Amino acid sequence: MKKQLIILMAVFLVCIPASVQALEIYSGDNIVIDTPIADDVIITGSTITINAPITGDVIAAGGTVRINARIDGDLIVAAGEVEINNEITGKIMAGCGMLDLWGNAEKALIFGGQITIHSESVIEKYVIAAGGSVTNAGTIREEFYVSTEDFTNTGTVGELNLTQMEGDAGADLSAFFNTLFTILGILTKIGLLIVGILFIKFFPRLFYAIEHEVRVSPAVKTIVGFIMLIVTAIVIVLLMITVIGLPLGVLFGLILTMILIVAGLFVSYSFGDWILKKLNVETHELVAFTLGFIILNILYYIPYAGWIVRVIVVSLGVGAAFYTLKNNWNILSTKS
Repeated sequence: MKKQLIILMAVFLVCIPASVQALEIYSGDNIVIDTPIADDVIITGSTITINAPITGDVIAAGGTVRINARIDGDLIVAAGEVEINNEITGKIMAGCGMLDLWGNAEKALIFGGQITIHSESVIEKYVIAAGGSVTNAGTIREEFYVSTEDFTNTGTVGELNLTQMEGDAGADLSAFFNTLFTILGILTKIGLLIVGILFIKFFPRLFYAIEHEVRVSPAVKTIVGFIMLIVTAIVIVLLMITVIGLPLGVLFGLILTMILIVAGLFVSYSFGDWILKKLNVETHELVAFTLGFIILNILYYIPYAGWIVRVIVVSLGVGAAFYTLKNNWNILSTKS
């Protein structure tokens, strides 16, 4: 658990944007960026190729991702194959099957089956790498944390911290699944963070309406939300044990799952904004949301108390959503 918490904290440190700009989104089968972009970018596709410089943070997910131009910001990528051929002035966070790093970066956090840092690459600060095979021929000026079965180092490293995975087949299989679930958990949290950012960007009125209810009588909203969760779960079970009610039970179950996933996003913003106001810090709304999201997810890892925090956060989010619907029912139910 301690190791997972350290990894999670490191991931979120990598993911915190240095600045918040506009946002451009690209999606498709074969995405090629040939024109310079001066915004933050989210890209999804089977094949993603960046041939023009981007001034901002880049989040990319796909089968194959190739970075052939400079990125003045952070790079967050999840893909089967990743190739970074140019400079990333910020931080790299990658979860992939195979990664080849030829360019420079400030920091790097990499999870993958095969990780190769080539001789042309210079990392100004630290690298955290975990995978089946890790090869370094580049320059890492500060710490290099490695967890792997197969490690080769012909490069220059400030300080090497190596965890060599050895043992019998059962131990190796256990280590593999532990690493896999850790990576999936981290990527899920990153995805949820992105969902929250998109929610704020594209549905600000709805998001802030629910977030406002979080701040008003939070204790009452938490109790109401908790009761609603229990009652809804019982209703779903009763529906699913009958043939006639099974489809409706499945539908309600999917809706409840979706609500549970997003409920904490509204609380994350309120929590982050509350902390920043206590510190007398004025910044962008996305920074407040990201800060609250990070701290809450770290609190979730506290033994026993983490589950209490999670139940409170979800219940409060559900209660706030219910009161938003209740207070605006006349508007929603009125035909245009």
